[in-house]
Amino acid sequence: MTQPAPYTTAPPGLPGAWQERTRELAITLTRWPSVTGCVGETAFGGRLEALLRTWPTFAARPDDVWLSPARHGYPAHNVYALVLGRSARTLLLSGHYDTVGTDDYGQWQSLACDPLALSAEVAASLARLSSPGPAEVLTARDLASGDFLMGRGLLDMKGGLAAGLAVLERYAALPFARRPGHLLLVATPDEEGRSSGARAVAHDLPALARGRGLNVVAGVNLDATADTGDGSEGRAVYLGTVGKVLVSALVIGRAAHAASPFDGLSATLLAAALISRIEAAPELADAAHGEASAPPVCLELRDGKTAYDVTSPGQVWCAFNMLTQGRTPGAVLAQFMAVAQAAASDALAGFAARAAAAHSLNAGVLTGAQAEVLTVGELRARAVARAGEEAVRRAQDGPADPNPLADSRRVMTSLVTLAGLSGPAVVLGFGALHYPATHLSDDPHDDTLLEAVRLHASEISHQTGQSLRLRHAFPGISDMSFLGQPADAAGAQVLARHTAHPAHVDPAPPDALRFPVVNIGPWGRDYHQPLERIHVPYSFGAVPELLWRVTHTVLGAGLPPD
Repeated sequence: MTQPAPYTTAPPGLPGAWQERTRELAITLTRWPSVTGCVGETAFGGRLEALLRTWPTFAARPDDVWLSPARHGYPAHNVYALVLGRSARTLLLSGHYDTVGTDDYGQWQSLACDPLALSAEVAASLARLSSPGPAEVLTARDLASGDFLMGRGLLDMKGGLAAGLAVLERYAALPFARRPGHLLLVATPDEEGRSSGARAVAHDLPALARGRGLNVVAGVNLDATADTGDGSEGRAVYLGTVGKVLVSALVIGRAAHAASPFDGLSATLLAAALISRIEAAPELADAAHGEASAPPVCLELRDGKTAYDVTSPGQVWCAFNMLTQGRTPGAVLAQFMAVAQAAASDALAGFAARAAAAHSLNAGVLTGAQAEVLTVGELRARAVARAGEEAVRRAQDGPADPNPLADSRRVMTSLVTLAGLSGPAVVLGFGALHYPATHLSDDPHDDTLLEAVRLHASEISHQTGQSLRLRHAFPGISDMSFLGQPADAAGAQVLARHTAHPAHVDPAPPDALRFPVVNIGPWGRDYHQPLERIHVPYSFGAVPELLWRVTHTVLGAGLPPD
């Protein structure tokens, strides 16, 4: 199929003509505050729907734009926009519209969602600094170049969503005969929280495809990446994404008076031993396709005491972020079980040696002592056997807390009581929603998408004189985990058994569509930080041009030439 030319007003072969419209859309979206869980996010879907309805294609076909609720009652909506083409082949463009908060902007907070005013004010403020730090120096240089624009969520990720909208708008403006297939864009909420929007998309698509006659053959996520250098790291197409398993650990010791430490075993000692073996340990990192993910880190650590006293903690709670590329949740749990057993054994042996050196009467009791390491599923089974199904159900009842770790900690602590579990012990499970890793496979649809991005990334790199490379794993968790993923019954059973709170188990539906997904999005610097800024020429020029070309190649595959 002959590839469509870039806008005729652009220099031949260059994507510069996209910049004005994409920039305009990005600024508009950024000026609509949409912090996750706040009123602005709830209102954003309706505002975007209203904007889309002003476009001629949707004014003529109003049923092709609609809102759909997010998953599990989350108070915001997905926005769907469909442009029809000649065949049932459908490409999905997906981007989230929620952002992190603006409190960290300080004196600039009132301007955080106004890219033009914020960029000017920050540039002026930085120019007045007598001793700017490295971050301020780089930001000042970026703003002076004219190639960067600031704003909360402009990089993460309204700039990417704007690129998708610009492509959708131009595609809709083509005569029907020049549209090889259907282009479907969905804007989702809650990516910064629990991906309630993207999870709803996975449940929406099967019925949508049947009802609208869509054959979804590929998807493109529009999320952003960061680069503190010249952009060579940020200019990338990602062929998959890392997954995430949040492993929770409830460490149980035996409380003792501070004057008699060897009468018990502080849970802090066991927790410290566990964390020291896990925190940023390279040998625990997952890897695939020659790229390693970040090693696990502890996201939360707290003891179970609710008031001050001179008793050592009987329980300590911790949770670890584990990024995956190939390991299943079951494999991750088994890995952490082995680490916990080794850490507890070493800690107990060391504690016994200290007791002996202190001539404690309990030194002999401690010598050879072992900690029990068990899963949430095993703990739940013990609780049912001891206290009954109804008691366990009540322990797991209640609406999901915005903080999934608070839910998991509450449930696991209750189950320990119901099971009558005493220390030393470590209970391991899944403390939050599982984000599956994704990657292109050897499926024919995957090959079509892969060849399209490979071809056009190379073309644009050659035409612009700047690198645009293919990478295997998007480095941060994203909505890609829930797009195009088929149901995994065996994996769902493992998650259901070993996840503390039932609200954190949401497997793909049995009829979930399977299609390949890549990520093509902006690059910039300091997202989630007050100096968040987007690189304008690439993000508003090269990105929509690449999307445009990939769209036509994927949708035109197998069709006769125009």
